[in-house]
Amino acid sequence: MKARLAATAVLLLLLMMPAGVAQAQTPSRGSDPGLSSCIQAAIASRAQAWVCMPAGLTIVTDSLGRTVNAFTPMPTSVLVTGRESSSLAVADDYDTWCENGSVCNRKISTYIAETKGNGAYGNQSGVIGAYDVILRTNLNGRQAQWKVSLIRDLGPTLNFTEVYVNCWEEIAFWPDNNCGNHFAGAPRVSGRWNSGTLYGNRLNNSNEYYGAVSGRFTPDGYPSYVLPVLEGMYFNCYGTSNCVFP
Repeated sequence: MKARLAATAVLLLLLMMPAGVAQAQTPSRGSDPGLSSCIQAAIASRAQAWVCMPAGLTIVTDSLGRTVNAFTPMPTSVLVTGRESSSLAVADDYDTWCENGSVCNRKISTYIAETKGNGAYGNQSGVIGAYDVILRTNLNGRQAQWKVSLIRDLGPTLNFTEVYVNCWEEIAFWPDNNCGNHFAGAPRVSGRWNSGTLYGNRLNNSNEYYGAVSGRFTPDGYPSYVLPVLEGMYFNCYGTSNCVFP
C-alpha cells in the first residue's frame, strides 16, 4: 500500500504542475526511478500525445500534430517478486502489487505466472492519467491460456477500442514468430476490468514462448492513444513435454 500511495502522489503532483515545473522535477520512487525519466522526456518533447510504459516512451502525436507512433526504448528494471498466498485464483492485490513504475514478474507455480506494467499518458501540458496492465499466463500442456486485467489509477475513464494478447515464439537473431493473436475485448474502464480466458494455439515447436498485451484506448475528452506492448514471462516448451515456467 505504501508503494501505491507513493506512486499516486508522484503522478498527482505531476498532474497539478505546469509543464515547465514538471520538467524540472525528478520524482523519487526509492531505488527505482520508475516512469519518471520517461515522463520527463515526454514533457520535454512537447508531444501532443504520448504514453510511458516500463519499456519506454511512445510518441503517438508529435509536437507538430503528426501521428508518428514513434517508440524510444527507456527500459526500467524488471523486478521478480514472490507471492504470499499459494492460491491460484485471480489475485485481488493487482492494484497494490508492483506500484512503483516498473514491470514486475512473479512465478506462482511451474505453470502459472503474472506480469504487471504501470503506464502513464499525457500531452504537451503534462500527465493526464495513469493505468496498470496485468497479464496472467496459465500453461495447460502445450497450450497457453491468458487473462488480462486493466486498472485505471488516475485521470478520466479509458475507452479501449481493442485489447489483444499476442503469442510469440522466441527466435534468436531474427524477428520472433507469431503463434496467435487473441482478442481480449474492448472495455470501458473506470475502475478495473478483467477479461475472460483466452485460449492460445497448440505450441508444437521445441522453443521458448511468451504472451504480450497490446491495444488502443481513448480517455474521455481526449484523442486516441496506443497501448504499448507489455511482454509476459517467457516459458519453455522444449521437446515434446508440457510447457513450463523455468
